[in-house]
Amino acid sequence: MILSILKIILWPKNTENSPRIVEFVPGKINIITGESGSGKSTLTWIMDYCLGSDKCSIPVGLIREKAGWFGLHLKLENTEMIVARRNPEEQQTTTDIFWVEGLELKVPPIITKNARVEDLKNRFNQITNLPSLDFSTEDVVGYATRPSFRDMAAFNFQPQHIVANPYTCFFKADTTEHREKLRIIFPFVLGALEASVLAKQRELKDTEREHERLKRELDGRLSAARAWEAEVESYYMQAKALGLLSEGPIPDKSWELEKYLLELQKVPDFVKTMDLPDIQEGTSEKAAVDLTRLVNDEDKLGQEIGSLRRRLSNLDQLSSTMGSYGVTLVTQEDRLQGVGWLENKLGNDRKCPVCLAEHQQGNIHLSELVGLARELKSLSVAVQQAPPKLDQELAELRSELREREINISKVRHKRKYLEDHSNALASQRQKIRQIYLFVGRVEQALENVKTSRNVGDLRDRVKILSERIIALRRELDPRGQKDRLDAAVGSVSSRISFYANLLKLEHATENVKINIRELTLQFSPLSGRTDYLWEVGSGQNWVGYHVACLLALHEHFIGLRENPVPTFLVLDQPSQVYFPAESWREIDEVPDTHDRTPARISSDIDGVHRIFLALSQFLESVKEKFQIIVTEHAGSITWKNVPNVNLVGNWRSGQDDFLIPDAWRR
Repeated sequence: MILSILKIILWPKNTENSPRIVEFVPGKINIITGESGSGKSTLTWIMDYCLGSDKCSIPVGLIREKAGWFGLHLKLENTEMIVARRNPEEQQTTTDIFWVEGLELKVPPIITKNARVEDLKNRFNQITNLPSLDFSTEDVVGYATRPSFRDMAAFNFQPQHIVANPYTCFFKADTTEHREKLRIIFPFVLGALEASVLAKQRELKDTEREHERLKRELDGRLSAARAWEAEVESYYMQAKALGLLSEGPIPDKSWELEKYLLELQKVPDFVKTMDLPDIQEGTSEKAAVDLTRLVNDEDKLGQEIGSLRRRLSNLDQLSSTMGSYGVTLVTQEDRLQGVGWLENKLGNDRKCPVCLAEHQQGNIHLSELVGLARELKSLSVAVQQAPPKLDQELAELRSELREREINISKVRHKRKYLEDHSNALASQRQKIRQIYLFVGRVEQALENVKTSRNVGDLRDRVKILSERIIALRRELDPRGQKDRLDAAVGSVSSRISFYANLLKLEHATENVKINIRELTLQFSPLSGRTDYLWEVGSGQNWVGYHVACLLALHEHFIGLRENPVPTFLVLDQPSQVYFPAESWREIDEVPDTHDRTPARISSDIDGVHRIFLALSQFLESVKEKFQIIVTEHAGSITWKNVPNVNLVGNWRSGQDDFLIPDAWRR
């Protein structure tokens, strides 16, 4: 992907100030040198943010306080683009962007949101011709999602914490998500896995799924055919048992499947002409209603009979009790016969006949005896009159009970008749239903046998898919893919070795190789063991191999027919392992330090100088179809006489403005 950065633009929050513009030149080593705190390292994060990063890593402080928007002026193959993102302020990020595309664009003094970050990413994906297919052909893809323009940033940026890191060679590969995704896309960006291969992998997976589905259907049909063939003979015997093929011949061992099928095909037509009994509509419903009514009547009569029997039993017990009670009353009445004689003899005499005592209130006890005798006489008369009435009541109850018993007998006879009649109807109905169900099964069986035996078209489709799967697997030969990947890795590793020798790095002769699984470099000394970058000492080696690896990769990318990686590289302070920031002054003489000799310092300057020479030779190798941006503490002494250098700015006090100009600080 041809992409160069023409300008980095900051729009101030204070609109009275003009935008801050830092200009770069394509095809050159663009250098910004300066002191700490001038904003050099921030340029990396501004570029990353404006190219669609999910998170804004621009440091908080003066830059975020003064800038309202951050932007880039980009040069693409056939057009230009200005992209800007809003300062997220207190948020981690924002999706607000300004985006315009055209020829010879001018930087607008004020901008407003007109698109979303996703729109920009989709546009870049379109420009780079990235495939829309996932790397994984499974339903759950995890990190194996489609390649994105944002994935390519791993090869474009070497911020200060990465450029000399022995454990991480690539931008953002120190996080699990980006590391796993980078491992997956590496064969693709190396050209060993093309977009057409992804499409064929997807086609192969879809074809295999369709083939498996049709194969199961074919096997199912063949299995069903065998199952239906086993059922046909039993259907024939059932048809004879139901009287549907009563005149059909008795099968013998010589009968083939076709004979059974021929006979069974007569069943549906025979049923259509068969004289089935007519059951009037509503007959069953009326019988059910009548039966329910009779059951209710029977229950009611049963309850009435039970009540009458209980009353009759109670009256029988009462009649028997009244007879015994009457005898007892007569005996008691006989005992009180003398009370009448005493009443006649004594009358109103107040003198006691026993003790001759006088009673002023009369003879009270005699009065009580007289009253009791009269009451007993009256009760005895009533009991003697009760039996005739009880006998009449008993006769009426017995008559009513017999009437209820006759009625319930009639109801039970009617119910039995209806039940027998309903059972007959049910049996008749069941037989008719059984016939129709059986005919349905026979028709279905005949259809299934026909369908299951008609698998010629299905076999042809399965065969075509099988042939396509074989062809796709041949085209996607894993051995061929591995050979292409090994060739790409070998080519890149060869160029890494070239740049390592140019930089005079240690271990450059130990068969250095890029390991795309571990995302680092490995070395194979003559001892036979394998060493990794983090096992190779010296910060000079670490930064040197980072530079050699990135240059070799981009040289390989540019040589591909389709290159999805943007053609620029940003290096932030590659000299840090040679000189701390505080040791540099903008002079072309050896700094006066207490702990380092001039000879050693001269050697360190040579080391940084070799980095710039390697960058320049890389540009010449790719015919300046690439852009390099270097932000450095180092002064001009380190790139003196190096071709293809463009000094963008010297951000030191008394020289150029820092990233945030003085006018913005007031």
